[in-house]
Amino acid sequence: MQPIISVRNPAHVSERTKEHIEKACAKLGHFYDRIIDCEVVIEKQKLETSVEFKVKVKVPQQTLVASAATEDENLFKAVDEAYERIEVQLKKYHDKQVEHRV
Repeated sequence: MQPIISVRNPAHVSERTKEHIEKACAKLGHFYDRIIDCEVVIEKQKLETSVEFKVKVKVPQQTLVASAATEDENLFKAVDEAYERIEVQLKKYHDKQVEHRV
């Protein structure tokens, strides 16, 4: 799955960071197989950089959102934190769907 990467405010996103985001979004398919798309929004403010994952899933159409912020310039740290949060949400969502079917 190819993620949609949006950048708000003048923030520089390197190719290495884009690859890291793409790998993280690809891993999300392991936790729930009905993901339609993944959007990653990167926003740079004066003192912090925030990353937000928006994952849309099929049936029923839902959007799961997780975000993380870091006070330094380390964008990888914020991406990893947001990824861990969306991973937990997807696991819970998957468990609810499986539990509901039984």
